[in-house]
Amino acid sequence: MNKHRGIGLTTRYVVVVGLLLFAANVVLGLVMMNQSEAAMKTMIQKNMLDLSNTAAALLDGDTVGAFTEEDVGSPAYQEALRELSVFQNNADIEFIYAVRQTGENSYVFILDADPVDPGQFGEEILVTNALVQAGKGIATVDDSPAEDRWGNFYSTYSPVFDSGGKVAAIVGIDFGADWYEKELRSHTLSVSVVSILSILFGAFVMVLITGKLRQKFLALDRELSALAGNVDELTREITSNPGYKESLGAAPQVPEMKEDGDVSDELEALGIKIRSMQVELGRYLSYMRAQAYTDSLTRVGNTNAYQEEVRTLNEQIKDGKADFCAAVFDLDNLKLANDAYGHACGDRIIRGAAWAISSAFGKERTFRIGGDEFIAIPLGITEEELAEKRQKIRDSIDAFNSRPNHPEAELSLSMGSAFYRPGEDSSFREVFQRADEALYENKRDHHARKPFRRPDLTP
Repeated sequence: MNKHRGIGLTTRYVVVVGLLLFAANVVLGLVMMNQSEAAMKTMIQKNMLDLSNTAAALLDGDTVGAFTEEDVGSPAYQEALRELSVFQNNADIEFIYAVRQTGENSYVFILDADPVDPGQFGEEILVTNALVQAGKGIATVDDSPAEDRWGNFYSTYSPVFDSGGKVAAIVGIDFGADWYEKELRSHTLSVSVVSILSILFGAFVMVLITGKLRQKFLALDRELSALAGNVDELTREITSNPGYKESLGAAPQVPEMKEDGDVSDELEALGIKIRSMQVELGRYLSYMRAQAYTDSLTRVGNTNAYQEEVRTLNEQIKDGKADFCAAVFDLDNLKLANDAYGHACGDRIIRGAAWAISSAFGKERTFRIGGDEFIAIPLGITEEELAEKRQKIRDSIDAFNSRPNHPEAELSLSMGSAFYRPGEDSSFREVFQRADEALYENKRDHHARKPFRRPDLTP
């Protein structure tokens, strides 16, 4: 009598647990799929922005901004077209061009590298939110595709600044909507498969655990072990990135299973397997989010992280709680170093600059906002502390340039900074503009005192 009652109670317990597990896995699977798609979308948009930012950095804002229709076909015009044509050959790019703002919501073509059907000089272009943001000096990607006479595209826009810091032109790159959506699907496929398997796993558990209690549950345990092995194999495939492996140092550990014949321990083993899958998915999504906010070359914050920080600071300014400083940096003569020694040398110099700046301000407060531009945004800092950090950067630059394996060209940074002024500054942009003005004064002084030269490479 007691035995029969015990089996009935256990069966009901197992059924309830199975239903709860199934519901939890359905919700988890849907959440993971949505989060993974958002993270992958951010990564794809970052790669798109990197291309347009690189193309914009190659153009001379003073020259491009002064183009008129009479300049079409001139050597300077053809040189600018040649710079853009290099990117036109990229398999992922449909079109690359440069436009100019002519009115509040009016933009026209000034350059178009399309060899077949280019936009004519002065021809109006379809205006999107991303284009308007680029006109304000912020590189942005369209969140939704736009259709014009050339097709249906996701577009990314990056401003080209003149020597006065004003937006002289905007580089636009069109990516086919079909390509964008295919990339998004291919990147999210692995995580989606694991999420779907997790949902199916929950349904599988619910069906099997309603059978004979002990024999069926032992069979279920064997099936779960096989499934867990398949999920582990799939997880190894999607986490084969070396950077992801290094990020697991502080990851939570899953408890070991007990070797006990009690039904309660078998239920615990089932829960451990499920938690293991959930933990691995959570780790992977956290890693992907970190990648979306980290500059791949320097490992400091990228433009996505910078824009997030700017939004936070603007909210703090609005609430009267802001206390920060903006320190902007620009590499001296990077283009000349690239031309003289190649982009590999330029990349080493960029990484050296990121190391020098982040060693003073920390990686979490350092951002790369352009090809050769950085910004550090320390919180609650005094002028004396800022001066110490600037000196630390100079010391780091000297140490970098004195290394036996330093790049062919020396690392040199121009710096400018400005403090937030409570009651005077209404947005982060006002602080940035003051820092940017100080930067250009410092850069002019650097160029006057220390022009670029090829150093003596003799041992």
